[in-house]
Amino acid sequence: MDELDEVQLKKHVDSLKQQLQFKREKTSASLPELTQWMEEKMNEDPFLNPDLLKENPWVETSKCVII
Repeated sequence: MDELDEVQLKKHVDSLKQQLQFKREKTSASLPELTQWMEEKMNEDPFLNPDLLKENPWVETSKCVII
């Protein structure tokens, strides 16, 4: 932060003030919720459930062929 002018310093201080006001949660509290949400959504994920890819009309059915 060498040679910042007054305007830049005010912006930086404002940014730091906003970061202080941001509500944070402990990882130990939020990770179980995230894990539960992921486990609930696994059946809806087409990358984990190939049967869902069959229902998607935009999935390519043939492989690329070089002529």
